[in-house]
Amino acid sequence: MQLPAYKGSEMSNERILYVDPWSGISGDMFLAALVDSDRAEGRLERVLKDAVAALAIDGASVEVSRDTEWGVACTRITVLEGRAPELRHLPQMETIIAGSGLPPAVIARSLSAVRRLAEVEASVHGCSVDHIHFHEVGAVDTLVDVVGTFALIEALGIDRVAVGTIPVGGGTVEIAHGRMGVPAPATARLLEGFPIVGGPEDRELTTPTGALLISEMGAASGALPPMEISSIGHGAGTMKLKGGPNVLRVLVGATSGAETGDGEDHVVELQTNLDDVSGEVVGHACRVLREAGALDVWTVPATMKKERPAVVMHVLVTPELEAELLARLFAETGTLGVRRQTITRSVADRGVVTVDVSGAAVRVKWGRWQGRLTSLAAEYEDAVAASAATGMPLRLIMELAAARAEDLVGECA
Repeated sequence: MQLPAYKGSEMSNERILYVDPWSGISGDMFLAALVDSDRAEGRLERVLKDAVAALAIDGASVEVSRDTEWGVACTRITVLEGRAPELRHLPQMETIIAGSGLPPAVIARSLSAVRRLAEVEASVHGCSVDHIHFHEVGAVDTLVDVVGTFALIEALGIDRVAVGTIPVGGGTVEIAHGRMGVPAPATARLLEGFPIVGGPEDRELTTPTGALLISEMGAASGALPPMEISSIGHGAGTMKLKGGPNVLRVLVGATSGAETGDGEDHVVELQTNLDDVSGEVVGHACRVLREAGALDVWTVPATMKKERPAVVMHVLVTPELEAELLARLFAETGTLGVRRQTITRSVADRGVVTVDVSGAAVRVKWGRWQGRLTSLAAEYEDAVAASAATGMPLRLIMELAAARAEDLVGECA
């Protein structure tokens, strides 16, 4: 099955989906919001229905309806099962998805998502992954929510997903294993690393499937990123809330400035104060974090309580690696707390060119901003090797390499 490509002027730019979960996130709300973002053309509704049909589950289909919630026009998605829901285990779910004939990217992401959900449920219930069945959210609902969402994301051509602070609700929720506190155990596990907040009502606002989808998309947490909005969608849930519409909003858009390769990205800065570890431990932690994928690690001298000398360690990471590097930071330093903030960076176009200096190959990193060359830096290890091989001073090797790289890269984009 081939999904129709997105038709729009932003195709040359990075496509962004911003999820604004003021009343929580559930699988049906996510589907409905994405479909609603294309309400005028109806293209995404066809994509969703085709994706559900491709699963070939007897009697399964979706019903799309338009409604209003507290005066907000929105879309509702109802999953029709046709018969009593069947309790499927993970291998059955994987077989259905793998045999659907959907695009490879949709199949791969859907398989990853259902396995992740099974692993989390298994860890919560203390059993093996293959013994988990999806009674908590309904087998057909789970398949439709997961596969349908990734099919819509693929059809929209989304490159990056961001999400605001997620309200999880409060009180208790009845699940197959009895009454439990909100957020449900699986929801809490799936939302590790995301900013969440209780309320604003005493009921479950974010479900395990909703948490799964936002997690599997690798969403970055934070405020609305800089973007040119092309469409907005509102997806309604089944509950009626007391304080406002039970609606999930999504904003679809794109970055600008793709012509020069310049743009912005969003990273996470972790900070911790260290006043009771040795310099050797600090240095080792910096190296471990860099080797594990940190974009940068640096320390700043500080004075703590009782005038003790200390350092503030800063770790810059991508949202995808935040959880892993946070765990390493705690383990390596023994710190008792880490602060985090989402940072927006202006990023120059960049690349590497290899030049010849007296018969030695030297890589040179270059940077360009708004079409103009702004930086040239010879790779230190290459320059040292070239200096040893030629007998020329390191300073001269680096200067010659930069000059020859400038001839190759040029001043214009």
